[in-house]
Amino acid sequence: LSIKKVNGILESPTGTGKTLCLLCSTLAWREHFKDTISARKIAQRMNGVELFPERPMSSWGNAATDADIPTYYTDIPKIIYASRTHSQLTQVINELKNTVYRPKICVLGSREQLCIHPEVKRQESNHMQIYMCRMKVMARACHFYNNVEEKSTEKELIESIMDIEDLVKNGNKHRACPYYLSRSLKQQADIIFMPYNYLLDSKSRRAHNLDLKGTVVILDEAHNVEKLCEESSSFDLTPYDLASAMDAVNVVLEEQAKVVQQNEINAEFNMELASSGLNMELEDIAKIKKILLQLESAIDAVELPPNDSGVTKEGSYIFDLFAEAQITFQTKSALLESLEQILQFLSGRTGVFVNTSGLHKLSDIIQ
Repeated sequence: LSIKKVNGILESPTGTGKTLCLLCSTLAWREHFKDTISARKIAQRMNGVELFPERPMSSWGNAATDADIPTYYTDIPKIIYASRTHSQLTQVINELKNTVYRPKICVLGSREQLCIHPEVKRQESNHMQIYMCRMKVMARACHFYNNVEEKSTEKELIESIMDIEDLVKNGNKHRACPYYLSRSLKQQADIIFMPYNYLLDSKSRRAHNLDLKGTVVILDEAHNVEKLCEESSSFDLTPYDLASAMDAVNVVLEEQAKVVQQNEINAEFNMELASSGLNMELEDIAKIKKILLQLESAIDAVELPPNDSGVTKEGSYIFDLFAEAQITFQTKSALLESLEQILQFLSGRTGVFVNTSGLHKLSDIIQ
């Protein structure tokens, strides 16, 4: 299938060993493919042809010696093995451990599953974990993240076949962030395991920096793929989401207004100006609230039939609806930047919890 660059669908009853057959046959093919290229390169080198003069001998697959500095093929396809859930992937990885194959592997997961930073783990929502993690990483304030570059070359981590639980366990052992460790191990992995929503959702692909070009993709337990494709191309935005978003913006407005008021007093007495930590003008925050109010009004203005059957419109209608709230392709970038700043500000606050789920959902929709 890979040589002919075509897709295939395999169906077999439960318990017939589909998973193990897929794993072993694919890994065997990859090893054969690697050996074939290795032999060809050696033959070309012996004939005086330097096909890759800048590459050390260690890039020649099985022909390299143990003393060589390890480098990795760029012309050997990676294998992406995807299933519906991480629990199913754990079963697959456990089956792989019982085979003769020992490929370099990596399993991708979310911060919610992999983060070991106590403060980030305490956050009440996955969105808040993401923003707090990003802030700490940018400020180099997470010692687990700071250890990743050094620990990612540890032989135990590179050569071990680890599922999600093993990754967290070894992350704690080596004091290195399992989330960023998995992203680092991905670069040199022969086979990458992930839930298939990571592949099918464009935002997830961007978040995990997944490039499918030239890869062999296996979708195990794929009977839910059609439904997942529909879900990844859809969204819902409820009145509660908009109300939640406006409440969060109101909190920021009030705090920023207090800072502005305090600075007016400080300026009169030549005192140092206060800062909330948010680099936005009061007017810009008010514009975000205005956009939310306009979006709420635009949705309320949609006429519904009396029988509660709902309204169905062409897909392009969503752009017209958003345009009524000044959300267009032209304003998209500036709006997303403002939402990002507000969310980062709220995630960095200590004390009172602010529900940011509505703002997060709106940001995801606009993206």
